[in-house]
Amino acid sequence: MKKIIRSALFLAILPFFCWNCAKSTQNSIQGLKISVPDITEGNSDHPVQITIVPEGIFVTAFDAGYEVTEGSARFNQDIKQASGTLTFKPGQSGQTISLIIIGDTFPELTENFELRITYNNTTITRTISITDDDPLESVLTDADGFYTSRTHPSMELVWQDEFEDTTLNLNDWSPELGNGCDKGICGWGNQELESYTDQKENLRLEKGRLIITALKEASGYTSARIKTEGKVEVQFGRIDIRAKLPMGQGLWPAIWMLGTNISTVGWPACGEIDIMEMIGKEPNVVHGTVHYDENGHKSSGGSYSLSQEDFSERFHVFSLVWDQDRMEWYVDNEKFKTFNKANIVNYPFNAPFYFIFNVAVGGAWPGNPDATTVFPQSMTVDYIRVYH
Repeated sequence: MKKIIRSALFLAILPFFCWNCAKSTQNSIQGLKISVPDITEGNSDHPVQITIVPEGIFVTAFDAGYEVTEGSARFNQDIKQASGTLTFKPGQSGQTISLIIIGDTFPELTENFELRITYNNTTITRTISITDDDPLESVLTDADGFYTSRTHPSMELVWQDEFEDTTLNLNDWSPELGNGCDKGICGWGNQELESYTDQKENLRLEKGRLIITALKEASGYTSARIKTEGKVEVQFGRIDIRAKLPMGQGLWPAIWMLGTNISTVGWPACGEIDIMEMIGKEPNVVHGTVHYDENGHKSSGGSYSLSQEDFSERFHVFSLVWDQDRMEWYVDNEKFKTFNKANIVNYPFNAPFYFIFNVAVGGAWPGNPDATTVFPQSMTVDYIRVYH
């Protein structure tokens, strides 16, 4: 009987010792604390240190993998891609991750990225912000209107003109000059009245903006028209143009594109994409249109209207999202038109195109200026950005 009692006592005590043994050889990590400093973009690339500290007691080493993922902050534009493994040893208070922030001189919105850390079959995610030293929020006023970030999720900025120079970048743009005469008929094919020049009165860069101005002069009307033909070609992607428009009877501002094969196939077989057109007598309405050849000239258009103001009062962003066999038009990120290939046999919009910016005066669509039209009138472009 005594022997049985001793055996039972031994069995009762044994789990107690085994439980303590197990407890002494396992980590009891309650979590990992991520300590992030205030991060500003700056004008040049620079490192920032993020500290990872275990919360709890651990007596054996353990690993934690980390990875940076994109948010509105983009790799190679705002932050360098980073990933790796941190090894925590007993007695170690914490580990640091060094990330490279990419700087530039452009004012931007606050942007975000994510830091993911995986340990002991657990993943934690922290959203981290990059603020600009001179953010858009501080340099824009209510009168400036709508703007977009310099990044779009899952897209890369492949070409842009912020118009920060003192003169037009002739590596990308060419001014078109004259009355658009062809075979003795002038008016750029639209019965327009203006003569295009490259004089600063009609075409200039000022305070980071492109300004195309239509004037009424003693000799007639002058304005400006620029294009990227033979210099910048685009095929698919997202295009954002931030602009403020002129107004008045007979004014016709346009931001548009032509197929690069126009010299061989002509118009409309080359295709035309009008990202934005406006006729000045309807200053609160803009149009998005395509022109093409399908057994003769065909077109498809849509329009977008402002309810309480017109497009001369503030900046707005005119966008084209252009994919294989499909296009979408936006104003201030609001979609107003979709066009797709459908049953079109001679669909020209899967080929490269170039840009044209101009302000026409008169023409078959807007009509001519009248006594109500006030000159000068300008289209002011803040930026053009192309993303793939």
